[in-house]
Amino acid sequence: MTIHAAKVKIPAKNTLMTEQLKAKKILFSVMLVVLFSSAGIALPYPVLAPLFLNEVSPLTTFADLPSKILLGIILAIYPLGVILGSSVLGAASGIYGRKKTLIITLILTAVSYVLSALAVMAESFLLLILARFVTGIFSGNISIAKAIAVDLSPTLDKTHTFSLVNATSYLGWLLGPLAGGLLAIYGLDTVFYFAAGAIVIALISVAYVLPAGNSNSSQPKIKFSQLFSKQNSFALLANKKIRRIFLIYLLATLGLNAYYEFYPVWLVENFDFTSPDIGYITVVLTLFMTITSVFFVKQLKYLLGLKLGAIVGMMLMALLFSLHLVLSATSVWPIYAVIGIAIAIFNGLLPVYISEQYADIEQGQLMGLITTTFSLANMLMALIGSVLALFGAHWAILFGALLLIIASIDFHFSQEDIR
Repeated sequence: MTIHAAKVKIPAKNTLMTEQLKAKKILFSVMLVVLFSSAGIALPYPVLAPLFLNEVSPLTTFADLPSKILLGIILAIYPLGVILGSSVLGAASGIYGRKKTLIITLILTAVSYVLSALAVMAESFLLLILARFVTGIFSGNISIAKAIAVDLSPTLDKTHTFSLVNATSYLGWLLGPLAGGLLAIYGLDTVFYFAAGAIVIALISVAYVLPAGNSNSSQPKIKFSQLFSKQNSFALLANKKIRRIFLIYLLATLGLNAYYEFYPVWLVENFDFTSPDIGYITVVLTLFMTITSVFFVKQLKYLLGLKLGAIVGMMLMALLFSLHLVLSATSVWPIYAVIGIAIAIFNGLLPVYISEQYADIEQGQLMGLITTTFSLANMLMALIGSVLALFGAHWAILFGALLLIIASIDFHFSQEDIR
């Protein structure tokens, strides 16, 4: 009987190891997609602020509007596209299949980056706006990648996989601005062409590594146009509890985006940072985000729990953002490193908290709402912050700190503690 039992256990163990190996390969493919997608998104950012603040051309003087307002429009139109895309792409991947939807959106993302390069060469502000909007729509596919990572649970620990995906995203945000800053000497059009090339690499990884056949056969196939009315992520907000947690998430990401979008402007205003300078300090920021996400977020979850850990991340960000009133050209470097730690804690724990609380909801749709909310915050803060930045970019960042404090207090008193 003992021998027979051993024979039964060995196949079970082998099956588990096979499932884990398969899950790790899928996770690797997802991480590669997130890496190059994030790098492509972040590539232009170190170039845009110096371009609109320091150069005069038909692109930067469109309709005789202030350059900061034009920059705000450029920053806002991209997340507007992401809002539209991510609100349906996550749900679409659950119906039509993660791989199929991801491949189509990656192809169209690459095409839209080429269109952005052509707009820059033509010095057409309106064409650039259109191109950035289209890029945003199909860049909403990051919600699909996150949904795939969540799908790997319980074979792989959800917090750990989400942290690795976040770390890969941070690495993309590290490499993207660095490459963008270095490529700036060749022109903004070169930056966009490089982004298109990165997306093509991500496309190849999906086509050859990600397994097919993960569409949801339990749901009837519907026309894509019906996704906007029947399966979009905003439909989840009909649930009062979901609506409350996403209001908190919106406030927190408004605060975070106030920093993301206007620290380059603040650095140019206060210390005359160039595109390479912004790229280098962004490397410091994202390097610490990556290290924290890979090695410490999972441990913080077990030490503090998802709720308290997320609150710590939000309050730490608020404190550090407030320091922009007194930062010097020297002290800004270590402070930005600590900001990276705080951002990684927040991004690693609050989305997992939401996923755990609403595990019964289709995760593609839920991740779509998370991405949509972040992008909505990105768009709103680009518009609000550009007005505040007329009086100094530090006012936009300080406003972000205030929103993070409000979000932390609401989260503390309104949400349950889970581990």
